[in-house]
Amino acid sequence: MDKNLAKGERLARISGVWDGDVALSLMRAAPFRITDLTRLDFTPAIQASDVLCSLENQIPKTNRAWTARLSPEDARTRQKSLRRLTWDGAEYKVVYQWRTHQGDQIWIEEQGRRKSGAGDQPSQIEGVMRNVTNQKRAEDRAAYLANHDDLTGIANLGTVRCALDHLIALSLRQRGEGALLRLRLANLKDINDVYGFETGDKVLSEFAKRLSRIVRTPDILGRIGGGDFALILYGASQTDVKAITDRLFFLLENSPVKTPHGGLYGEVSIGSTQIPTHANTADEALSQSLTALKHAKPSKLCMYDDAMASDAARVSRDTTSQDILDALNQRRIQLAYQPIIETKSSRLHHYECLLRLRREDGEVISAGRFIMAAERLGLVHLLDRRALELASETLKQEPGIHLALNVSAGTVKDSKSASEYIAAIKALGPYAEQITIELTETVALDDPAMASAFSNSVRSLGCSFAIDDFGSGYTTFRNLMAIEADAIKIDGSLIEGVASDLNKQTFVRMMVDLAQTFSVKTVAEMVDDRADADILRRLGVDYLQGFMFGVPSAAPSWQKRAS
Repeated sequence: MDKNLAKGERLARISGVWDGDVALSLMRAAPFRITDLTRLDFTPAIQASDVLCSLENQIPKTNRAWTARLSPEDARTRQKSLRRLTWDGAEYKVVYQWRTHQGDQIWIEEQGRRKSGAGDQPSQIEGVMRNVTNQKRAEDRAAYLANHDDLTGIANLGTVRCALDHLIALSLRQRGEGALLRLRLANLKDINDVYGFETGDKVLSEFAKRLSRIVRTPDILGRIGGGDFALILYGASQTDVKAITDRLFFLLENSPVKTPHGGLYGEVSIGSTQIPTHANTADEALSQSLTALKHAKPSKLCMYDDAMASDAARVSRDTTSQDILDALNQRRIQLAYQPIIETKSSRLHHYECLLRLRREDGEVISAGRFIMAAERLGLVHLLDRRALELASETLKQEPGIHLALNVSAGTVKDSKSASEYIAAIKALGPYAEQITIELTETVALDDPAMASAFSNSVRSLGCSFAIDDFGSGYTTFRNLMAIEADAIKIDGSLIEGVASDLNKQTFVRMMVDLAQTFSVKTVAEMVDDRADADILRRLGVDYLQGFMFGVPSAAPSWQKRAS
């Protein structure tokens, strides 16, 4: 019996040591002992050789020899930490680069504790060393991506914003001027569709290299998403901008980019705005350059002016009640459908219905240009009802599809309009289960109790309920839970360029984690390129919506829907 017990104890000790060694090995850690600040021992040595990327006979046996493999600064830091261990139980932790016998540099995290020796034995320091090279590389990579675009290596949107803030402050203080140029590779989508994303990325990288060659100090070049680049010009007048853009068009469009498919030419459009003449904040500069870009023709420069800003407002002011009523009566209000994709399977999940108005001259304009007028005139509830009617017709014609509809503040806040809208949903019967109602975050934040009551009413009829533009007003999740939303749509301003913006990634990850805690689905808006889509998949977003997956269309390919 005693013999068996002794054998069991030996096995237990062996098993315990083995389990500990395995755990340390998995952590890439090696236990060590320093005796009297001179002798250095690793046990087991074979594990230390693996952790330290060296053979056993190449590992230093003295503290002095170990320190000789460090840089002078790291050596001083480590020695100072060891000398501060003046009492038993004192602990330390240092991180430094260590040179292997082959001359490679690895990162070591060393931590230990002072332990008294028995009897006349000298005091010892016991601890572990971990190889944290991969961790440090990941941290360095994250720090790099916080300021740089992963694909091209140039500045990202966050860095561009900081540079714009600097230029604006400098221009206001010194009464100088500058400009922001927004360049777009207009045929990037065609290149991606025909030749694949790898070829498209190659063209983008080559354009970044060409632009980098002509950027002067202190000008800043950055990629701000998709095929859009930003060029911040210090001290540039409008005359300077014209001369620079002539050179840019020649540089970017006149020589092909070599690819496995042959030489490919880029088509470039440029929009610009002057600082501080028009823009006094980074957001204004980015918005104005985008507005100018939308007005720019291929291979042409368009400079922002105040008339562009007032165009949408003019349409709103000039639109009368009769114009809206005529459009409704003449059936010139229609829907465009934009697909929303399930992230994991990449299959179609549902469509968002977006209002469009066909003018009498045949031009089709988006909702933003007449919704403001409808809200001002108190007629927006009629547009919401018409959108619901059109959606119900589509549901009956295309069985099995799911649609998302936006509802305006004018409909929800007016008790009569809200009751009529809810009654129209009730009349749909079982089709209501195929509809998601979206209410913007700002409306929900204005009156959470009202939003909650509306949400409960439509959800009781079978609809799903979502909060749109989530993050634009930073609604608390307490309000979200009061409203009982089934989904949140993360605002596009937090999604655009997320692949190259560490701060945006952190914010999106936080929202996804909280949403999952409350069993709420997440939808990312404005997903326009593959890099953003890939990072959103890794962050756990449930659904993706953006030009990468399809533009709003009056005649979508219903047959492509998920079964």
